[in-house]
Amino acid sequence: MDETETSKSTLTHRTMRIAVLDDDPAQTDFACQTLSAAGHICHPFSAGGVLVKHLRRETFDLLLLDWNVPDMAGDEVLRWVRQSLSVHLPVLFMTSRSHESDVTSMLNLGADDYVVKPVSGALLLARVSSLLRRAYPHDPAAIREVYDDFEFDLKARQVRVRGQLAILTQKEFELALLLF
Repeated sequence: MDETETSKSTLTHRTMRIAVLDDDPAQTDFACQTLSAAGHICHPFSAGGVLVKHLRRETFDLLLLDWNVPDMAGDEVLRWVRQSLSVHLPVLFMTSRSHESDVTSMLNLGADDYVVKPVSGALLLARVSSLLRRAYPHDPAAIREVYDDFEFDLKARQVRVRGQLAILTQKEFELALLLF
């Protein structure tokens, strides 16, 4: 089993939407390919202002930010996220800036984790997985989840809507659960 396969098995089984901000196409491709191979959906951005524009309209489960990007630097994006979004969005900084003062300033500004480039795929996956587990805890012992009129039986993998069983394929069940 190679490094990516080993890391993939330790990741959460839920598909997450991850925004990747980096102006280096090679780094963006590396991050997106690594995270996509683990089952996540990546949305690449090369400018901070464009990412913020999207954050105003859509949601992401995690942000992966580089510091030095055009338009609006990663630290400015982080500041905007912490001041403007009502929910806590996990943020991982992945940048070439390696001074202790850089790391501490981003963590103190609200980043949840910080890694210095170059980073291996295995380490990137491990850090992302760790942040996602903390931000979106999932109790594997739970046998049902209820969202208003929708009751998900996790063991039987069935959904009831207002008490009536809804016939879904396994893929539809997983998608419905993910969306809720």
